[in-house]
Amino acid sequence: MPSVWTYSNAAMKEILRTSSISLAESLRVALEAEGISAFVSNANLGGLPPAAITVAVADDADYDQGRLVLNQLQRPTFNAPPIRHRFLRALIIAIVGVVLILCANLF
Repeated sequence: MPSVWTYSNAAMKEILRTSSISLAESLRVALEAEGISAFVSNANLGGLPPAAITVAVADDADYDQGRLVLNQLQRPTFNAPPIRHRFLRALIIAIVGVVLILCANLF
């Protein structure tokens, strides 16, 4: 259940609690790019265990959209090279290995 904060007579809902300053700031920037006002608290503590860094949206109505932005931000990306590139690299490594073994046997 998200925490609810009050800030200048407006309720805020916590979207993220983390020890990573970079993740918290990345989320804040991504939320602001979507037009959602967001606040980071405890950023100066550096994510020390008793006081985690939190990110909250200023308006309760933006909470669901903020969760979507967070999910997109945390989605893993797989940048594995295509199979043919991996095969070509493995083939080159194997050829170089065979050449090195043959050269070592000659001396």
